[in-house]
Amino acid sequence: MLSAIMIVACSAAAIVPAGPAAAHGGGVEVLYPATDPYLDLRVQEVTDTNDVLLAVEWSPTVSGTVTGVQICLDLSQQEVNPRLPLLAFLWSADGTLLTRGSASEGISFAAPCFYQIGFCCQTRTVQANEHYVVGFWIRGGQYSYVPHGFDNDVSNAPAGHLNAPSNANSTIGSGNGLYVYADWSQVTDTNPPFPAESWENSDYLVSPRFVPDQH
Repeated sequence: MLSAIMIVACSAAAIVPAGPAAAHGGGVEVLYPATDPYLDLRVQEVTDTNDVLLAVEWSPTVSGTVTGVQICLDLSQQEVNPRLPLLAFLWSADGTLLTRGSASEGISFAAPCFYQIGFCCQTRTVQANEHYVVGFWIRGGQYSYVPHGFDNDVSNAPAGHLNAPSNANSTIGSGNGLYVYADWSQVTDTNPPFPAESWENSDYLVSPRFVPDQH
């Protein structure tokens, strides 16, 4: 029997790119700041309307806390609202679920394509140079991605401390740019499916919201 989970609505904070303050533990970091020209390479997969969990393997260069997930969707709030809740997950590299969260109402949008899902009271401490997987689940697909984005490593250095390895350097599943098709009953189970598939080095533009420890 599937075990129910509590869906908690999490308010979204402003999305702020990593800068000098964040570099010393003063703010939230993400892999993809709003001004990153890399985002201009994204396309929307409008033909895939399956429920899907999209994820990224990543590691921080310093220890800190993960407060939630940033996702990039080329869907308006009017298009996203009927698909709520969106679910977020954080796993260790071996597939152990560390925490989860959701956005079930009032999710906000920030240009050019960002939505946030918070872990609320279940934020999680992560360790420097350890590998983790962070992901989100959405009904109806139509996600955005950068084709062959993981031909190379992705990083927010030098301003920040986040790295996502290339497909070739990935240590999880079939390479980075991770996904698994899963329905509501699967992702709300106490042991949701772990995303370990990849396709042509695609980068699904998933990022942890990471607060580095003071250093």
